Amino acid sequence: MLENVKLTREQVVFLIFIGALGNMVYSHTWIDDATDRAAWVATFAGILLVIPLAVWILFLGKRQPGRTVFDMLEAGLGRIPCAALCLLYIVLNVGLAVAMLNMFTQLLKSFFILFTPAWASMLFMVFMAVLFVNGGLKGFARTAELLTTLGMLNYFVSFINAFPGFVHIEYIWPIFDTTLVDFIKGALFITGAAGECLLFLMIIVAYIPDAGKRYMWIVVSIGSCAVVFSSAILVIIAMMGPELAKRIAFGGVNAAKIIQIGDFLRGLEVFIFGTYQFIAIGKITICLYCAWMAGQKMLHGWKPGLQLLSLAAIILATALWLNSYSEAYHLAVLLDGYVILPFSLLVLLLASASIFLFRKETGNTK
Repeated sequence: MLENVKLTREQVVFLIFIGALGNMVYSHTWIDDATDRAAWVATFAGILLVIPLAVWILFLGKRQPGRTVFDMLEAGLGRIPCAALCLLYIVLNVGLAVAMLNMFTQLLKSFFILFTPAWASMLFMVFMAVLFVNGGLKGFARTAELLTTLGMLNYFVSFINAFPGFVHIEYIWPIFDTTLVDFIKGALFITGAAGECLLFLMIIVAYIPDAGKRYMWIVVSIGSCAVVFSSAILVIIAMMGPELAKRIAFGGVNAAKIIQIGDFLRGLEVFIFGTYQFIAIGKITICLYCAWMAGQKMLHGWKPGLQLLSLAAIILATALWLNSYSEAYHLAVLLDGYVILPFSLLVLLLASASIFLFRKETGNTK
């Protein structure tokens, strides 16, 4: 059931920013062997390639204002095909949430709370996501503004101190020490990873006022994500070298551990951990919200509170069953590299066809 809200420019920008980062903060290392020193350039290009698909969604929103992409699908294709796509959409969002939950929990156990059981951390994260989703999209959007701002402050506070003493130019030069084919493969993988935000945009397009006039909101949010994330990878490679950066998990935290200010001030990885935490809370909430909205679409709003709790329980139970960083990492790679983009393209093509069919049936040629 759609909420009666309209999102502001800042809220859309921050929500899409977090949605695009998502599991990419972990899965991006999949391209390191192929792209080597050019990983940050491939990341920048790959994220920008998401923009045309996001603009496509806004174009659909212009044609069918106040509707989600799945509302458009139901109007043109009927209830059963739409329900089938909604089910796949729910599975995708649950998988993305499970991957993020596991990878963040393992980061937490590796660096900060070694003896806290995984179930406690996972339960807390899912509980927070349920609270945010139950509070409504508008409330979460305001929280996302705060989370993103704090996360970026933590990021800059940590890495600004890496210059110039901990940055080595020889680690990033020459930049293009890879083939064009490998570079393209790496960029396309990142497009799939950043394409996680498309799943969220399929829902919130209904809440963007005059969606057809808001293309720059999308360009700003995804462009900012490209700049911030590619620069983070650049700094990590410049500090640690491409060989070490590609062989360790949690590159941001490990790089921050190297930084020392004066003779005594260290431990800046705490700030980077804060950034990971804000991204994790935001992403898990987004995935839960998307799955919940699709579930209500399938079941026509039947007992939404029960649906929300059931989806949260499924995410938590699946994450506990997986309980592995490596398995979660490969799950994220599978979804980002082979599923997100094909699914998004399929949905957008079908939604476009649905609008055409709907207009043809109603005799509307505009």
